[in-house]
Amino acid sequence: MVRYSFGTRLTRLSDGERREGDDACITVMTLEEFREAKETYLHRKVLVHSMENIHYCKAEAYGGCTMGTFMIPNKNNLLGEKFSFGFYVTDSELILLDEGDMLTEIIKRMEDIASKEGTVHAHAGEERAKEKGMPAAPAEFLILLMDYLIRNDVLFLQKYEAKLEDMEDELLDHQPKNFYETVIVSRKELLALHTYYEQLISLGEELESNDNHLFSEGECAGFGMFASRASRLHDHVEMLREYVFQIREMYQSQIASNQNQIMSWLTVVTTIFLPLSLLVGWYGMNFANMPELRWKYGYAGMILLSVVIVAVEIWFFKKKKIL
Repeated sequence: MVRYSFGTRLTRLSDGERREGDDACITVMTLEEFREAKETYLHRKVLVHSMENIHYCKAEAYGGCTMGTFMIPNKNNLLGEKFSFGFYVTDSELILLDEGDMLTEIIKRMEDIASKEGTVHAHAGEERAKEKGMPAAPAEFLILLMDYLIRNDVLFLQKYEAKLEDMEDELLDHQPKNFYETVIVSRKELLALHTYYEQLISLGEELESNDNHLFSEGECAGFGMFASRASRLHDHVEMLREYVFQIREMYQSQIASNQNQIMSWLTVVTTIFLPLSLLVGWYGMNFANMPELRWKYGYAGMILLSVVIVAVEIWFFKKKKIL
C-alpha cells in the first residue's frame, strides 16, 4: 500500500505519516488490501467484483462514492495483455487498485506536474478559480491521472498514421510478402483502440453527469474536457480505420489487375496457337488424296504458313494494344 497527500503538490507519505490540513488522500493498494481494509467503504463488494472481472473501462455512481475500472491497451503491443486498475473516489479520498507496479510508476512520473493550481483552476469556472484557499479534492487528481493516460496518444496516432503511409508507399512500389496479414493486424489494432476510446468517452460522460452530486462544477467540467479529448482521439482512430480499408482495397485491386493481366496473356497465347492447332489437326487426318502430303515443299510450306499466321496475329494484337 502506498499513500500520497495531494494539495498544492503530490507528496508520498511514509508509513504512519499523516497528510497535511485539507490535502486530499490518494491511496494505491492491491485488491486484497482493499478487500481486507478495516475502513468502511460503501459498496465495496461491487468494486471487488468488478476488479475480479475487468473487461472494459467504466464508471458507476453510488451514494457517497463513485467507482470504476480502466482497461488500457499496451501501446507497444496493442493486441497483447492490457494494463488494468480500478478506482474508488469519495469527497475526501481516492483509492486506486493496482495488482502490479505500473500505476505506482505512473504516479511517480506525475509528481512533478500534479499541482492544484494546474488542475482545479484549469477546469473550473472563473468564480471557482478565484477561491484560492479551497481544499484539494481527490477527484482533481483523478482528472490529472486520466489526462495523463492519454496525453501522448495524439503523437502515437500520428506515428501510426505515418506507418500506414509507409505501407501504402511500399504497396505502390511492389507487392510485399504477407501484406494482407499485415493489414489484418492493423485492422485488429485499430479496432482495439476504437473500442478503448469509445469506452473512455462513456466513462468521462458518466463522471461528468455527476449523478450522486459528489463532484464540483469545475471537476465535472474537467471530466467533460477529458471526454472531449477522448472523442477527438476516437475520431482520429476512425479515420485511420478508413485509411486501412482503402489500403486493403488498393491491394485487392492490384491483385485483381495482376490476375487480369495474366488472363490476358493466356488468352493471347491461346489465340495465337489456335490456328496452328487447326493446321495440325487438319493435316493429321492423313487422307490419301491430300496433295500436300506428297508435295516436295509441303513441310517447308507449313512452317512458312505457321510463321506468317503468328506474325499477322502478333501485328494485330499490337495494333489493338493488347500486347
